Amino acid sequence: MHEHQNELEKLQKAALLIEEMSMGRLKACPSTVGHVYIRPESDAYIGLQMQIAPESTPGRYAVTFTAFPRRMGLELGSSGLRRLMTEVNQSYALLTALEMQKYRPTQLELEQFRESIIEQQESEQLLPLLSPKL
Repeated sequence: MHEHQNELEKLQKAALLIEEMSMGRLKACPSTVGHVYIRPESDAYIGLQMQIAPESTPGRYAVTFTAFPRRMGLELGSSGLRRLMTEVNQSYALLTALEMQKYRPTQLELEQFRESIIEQQESEQLLPLLSPKL
């Protein structure tokens, strides 16, 4: 049981790391097909993809992350280029940190991960309603 919890915790920490290191430009979200995907903000230059593939060990999946450019053919001034370079550097550091860990969850852990993302989103939506107005 501890092993299952460990993989779930690793995925949850990865989701938190993605949001923190991207300065909120990337966020783990539940998909409509029962998985989790990484949603970029509309102005993000770099996206992050989360791939889930069956492993050779029965019942286990390999979760890997890759980055990709989202905007091609874009003309940039010096401030836009600086922002792009900053985002590329942040994405490089994030991807390097994610690649240091191996993610090998079971189907149940993937489902639990998705549920935890849903619960987190629901609590974030309730937070403004519960906060007193100043």
